[in-house]
Amino acid sequence: MTMTKITKLLYYPGCTLHEKARHLDRTVRESAKILGINLIELSNWTCCGAAFPLACDNKMGLLAPTRILATAAKEAPNNMNIHNNTSDIKSETRPEYQQVYLTTLCAFCYNVLKRTNRLLSEDEYKLRKINEFLEENYQLNVKVKHFLEILRDDYGFDTLAGKIKQPLSDLKVVPYYGCQLLRPAKEMQLDDPEQPSIMENFLQSLGCEVVDFPFKNECCGSYQIIDNEDIALELSYKILNNANKHRADAMALSCPVCYYNLDKKQEQISERYSGFKKLPVFYFSELLALALKMDLKLLELSRHYVDPMPILLDKNFVN
Repeated sequence: MTMTKITKLLYYPGCTLHEKARHLDRTVRESAKILGINLIELSNWTCCGAAFPLACDNKMGLLAPTRILATAAKEAPNNMNIHNNTSDIKSETRPEYQQVYLTTLCAFCYNVLKRTNRLLSEDEYKLRKINEFLEENYQLNVKVKHFLEILRDDYGFDTLAGKIKQPLSDLKVVPYYGCQLLRPAKEMQLDDPEQPSIMENFLQSLGCEVVDFPFKNECCGSYQIIDNEDIALELSYKILNNANKHRADAMALSCPVCYYNLDKKQEQISERYSGFKKLPVFYFSELLALALKMDLKLLELSRHYVDPMPILLDKNFVN
């Protein structure tokens, strides 16, 4: 497969990656430099809204993500990567507009931006009214891609494997997708919603031993952790406990909300469920950074609730 040479890529970090999940942001930025990808952060970006509005008459909920997409369309430099596959948007009817990639990491940001783009491509009235309100001229010429998609479709996992300085061999990792990356399947189209493989193939390119387990696309409870903590803790326990039953050393994920529920809440889970074994949880980018032998200070491993150092020392990945 021929891969596009990605050298510059527009990047939307989102709110959480500038605060609670800054180790996800930092490890991707630094890894991208090593891989020869220049991530260009959008200027004056705002929150995407965190959740896609489901009310069919709700235009206000689409303003923030549309503004982000319009900003990306305006800020793409002339030598920014241009994509050719426009099957999911209608920009092929507007050839005068450059089509560019916008990448993001947070599963919620990815879900909101991608679904907004699709909705506007199917509803010209909403697109026109929102453009008028925002005083923008967004023409659907931005394609939203998760950074994992960039690595799979444009950079290539084979190419990535050739860049690895420290294969994470003998590290048994369960890939966890959660809800927002895969659903709704028709709109997201990241991967097969029931049998996804993008995370598995990514981990294999790092040299990890991928452990398949049936809870990889189950919900962790998401924002229920705020309104109904009991439900979220129970769901998170089932996911982590099943990963332990499959003898995983660690879990890899992309979503900051999932990370909060599955890492930060393990203390409460262990208090509630006797015999529970704590499991290190990594952002996918942290494992990439380890495989690229990045400075450990940049990983900020101390931000983890479940200390990953014992398993990393045991596998001789750190000194």
